[in-house]
Amino acid sequence: MKKSCEKTIAIVPAAGRGVRMGSKQPKQFLMLAGKPILVHTIERLSQAPFISEMLLVAPPDLVGASEKMVHKYCSGCSLSIHVIAGGKERQDSVFNALQQLPTECSWVLIHDAVRPFASVKLLKETWQRARKNGAAIAAVTATDTIKRVHNGQVRETLARDQIILVQTPQVFHRDLIQDAYRQAQQRGWTGTDDASLLERLNRPIDVVAGEFFNIKVTRPSDLFWAEWFLAKR
Repeated sequence: MKKSCEKTIAIVPAAGRGVRMGSKQPKQFLMLAGKPILVHTIERLSQAPFISEMLLVAPPDLVGASEKMVHKYCSGCSLSIHVIAGGKERQDSVFNALQQLPTECSWVLIHDAVRPFASVKLLKETWQRARKNGAAIAAVTATDTIKRVHNGQVRETLARDQIILVQTPQVFHRDLIQDAYRQAQQRGWTGTDDASLLERLNRPIDVVAGEFFNIKVTRPSDLFWAEWFLAKR
């Protein structure tokens, strides 16, 4: 296990069912270039020297299968990987993981299970920025025109220079993200990403320039692109 006076632990929520992929198998377990997508993600995170260990949050009925997958594909990884059961929604899964952080953990890096192409450079830059101000997320600028639509009709065009497309990694000081999740649990808040819960508390969140190839493999077309990207790389 990697040593650090301020331990950073990665949480990888992998308990979703991937409805948009249209597969009976959860998308994170679909094969990509001979390995499950999730394994590619784990391998990339294991290359970040500042991450001490990982909490992999799996569907409750697939914890055993996930442990076997880790043993089969990731035995050579430098990370200690612990598989735990997730909840009904992604937010429930991350909350479960936050409750199981060891006391020596100071920083939490949360990364989507199906973002296998985030560079080590992006992981490090986001982590370094968070260590300065407590919270940081990766995001890319919008390149298309953005419009707000209601009932199938355009209502307004939004200022593109004020719009970002949020990715993971997202890195937080342990106390900040645990407090945000506790309050969300108590008050019934929901968010589509982890940082949105800190926004509710008016906490500052720094933005790091993300990577356009750091895609989230969500639809069949994403899987085709991911295969092409790996072949070309």
